[in-house]
Amino acid sequence: MAWIVKIGLDPGLTQTELENNATEFYGYFNSKGFTIESISGMLGNLQQESQINPGCKEKGGDGWGLIQWTPHTNLTDYASAQGSDWATGEIQTQLMWDEIINGYGGQWIPKPSLGYGYTGAEFSKLTDVAEACKAYLYERERAGVTALTKRLTYASNWYEYLTGVTPPTPPTPPTPPTPTKRKAMPVWMMCRPLF
Repeated sequence: MAWIVKIGLDPGLTQTELENNATEFYGYFNSKGFTIESISGMLGNLQQESQINPGCKEKGGDGWGLIQWTPHTNLTDYASAQGSDWATGEIQTQLMWDEIINGYGGQWIPKPSLGYGYTGAEFSKLTDVAEACKAYLYERERAGVTALTKRLTYASNWYEYLTGVTPPTPPTPPTPPTPTKRKAMPVWMMCRPLF
């Protein structure tokens, strides 16, 4: 698979394209040791911001990319310094990781006053999807339009998608039949010669 990129003002992706990009995103952050919950929390935010489309440009604003970097030069300057095009999922996930874990650009800002004082390393190990979604929103995204309910729903849906469908409860095995008691062989039959 490869990232699907549609450059433009809020271009839409199909559900299949969303799932493709979410899987690419998951692969990158999973390889960096992030939990599936922290990844799902980020994806909830990305779906709200860009429909998980690295080529998304904000309508009426200056945000570009997966998390709508504002100003967009935060993204384009980083990509140029890495010798990359800005509109790739690979460079944008690398930048996100660099911001979260290495503090690049001073973008990861813990908010203890809001109850979110996680370091980037602590965030990467969260095991609650809703907590991860909110932590990413308040500590990194800092969106002008919170739309928290939507973000939480998206995050929960991505968690379900990435972990697969919960298997059904297996049926209760049938009670084995009670063995029938065989009659004992008379002693004289056990002692008779077989030839």
